[in-house]
Amino acid sequence: MTSRERVFATLNRREPDRVPIDCGGTICSTLTRSAHNAVKAHLGIRTPDEPVTHPVLDTVVPCEPLLARWEIDFRAVRMRPPGQIDDSSADRQGFAATSAAVVIQPHGHRFSDEFGTVWQKADLDYAPVKYAFAEFTLADLKRVRWPDPYDPGRVAGLQEEARRLKETTDFCIVGDIMCGGPFEQACWLRGYSAFLTDLHVDPTFAEALLEGITELDIGMWDAYLGAIGEHVQVVAQGDDVGMQDREYISPEMYRNYIFPRHKRLYDFIHSKTSAKLFMHSCGSIRKLIPSLIEAGVDALNPVQYSAADMDLAGLKRQFGAELSFWGGGMDTQHALLGPGVTPQSIEADVRRNMEILMKGGGFVFSATHNIQHEIPPETTLKVYDTAVARRRYG
Repeated sequence: MTSRERVFATLNRREPDRVPIDCGGTICSTLTRSAHNAVKAHLGIRTPDEPVTHPVLDTVVPCEPLLARWEIDFRAVRMRPPGQIDDSSADRQGFAATSAAVVIQPHGHRFSDEFGTVWQKADLDYAPVKYAFAEFTLADLKRVRWPDPYDPGRVAGLQEEARRLKETTDFCIVGDIMCGGPFEQACWLRGYSAFLTDLHVDPTFAEALLEGITELDIGMWDAYLGAIGEHVQVVAQGDDVGMQDREYISPEMYRNYIFPRHKRLYDFIHSKTSAKLFMHSCGSIRKLIPSLIEAGVDALNPVQYSAADMDLAGLKRQFGAELSFWGGGMDTQHALLGPGVTPQSIEADVRRNMEILMKGGGFVFSATHNIQHEIPPETTLKVYDTAVARRRYG
């Protein structure tokens, strides 16, 4: 099978010849820049520095020698930053400043995104420190000038890039995450505590904010898929709705406020492309999965099995007939670093997880999030080398 055929079979929940392997297909299933450089140095690979694909996450696509070594089945086409931003700040940028080298800034560096939320570099990545809509009233929200999803800079050259990949390679082509989901973007605009409070005490404001974001996201996907929709096999959207031990909001509140926006957004995406829809959400979200399936999610990432109520065998048994799992291959939170971690424990974990998830198809191997900077290169190599060794069916 080609990579494209293999992924097509997998996401239709049929057993292919081998488990597809992803590292670099999305901004949530790859290596951070420093972890990647450590692996390169360990192996003596000398290539120019890879572009940072998302400055907030400090992620890169692995270099070609690693993509070949790990038999990666995916290549991504990423939306560009907008060509014009109505602001004088040179540090403003879109959701993803992608496909171009990004200057590595010092600790404490700040930049403003398109909305005006300020992000500050804590160590190697960024966190929001000033929320653009923190003081907004409903009247302010009605007057807000949203970013232009149809800025031509966002899709400049994308159609040609996607067509070339489709015609000259056999890889599965991914339209990577390029806008914040309704729930998560609302938290980035309003502040987490403030927006969660809004849902309880000012639902009119909360719904107006969610509607504005959903309309913007639909516009972004309209522009994006207008350029690449016929050439990609997977499209990816993120919206973190889970924490370590529970959902951010109750399943009932999710159903009332977030599900209608997810359903409308995902229905629109499916209307514009035949590609499968990948959704990224960290955390404990098992109680939300039936609603995500109903909303149109085809593949769930990252399958964070260290979170509460996210055991792999139970997820596969309960949802494996309707949902593919893109992740769950190795826990990045607890199993890669510490006194009890050995090459043998890593290999055993990868083998066990693959055996659970690969039965009947519906499993793409990736870790439960990006490999972080503190992970030793030998450990990263053991994870993906084991996946390569164990990926064959039968």
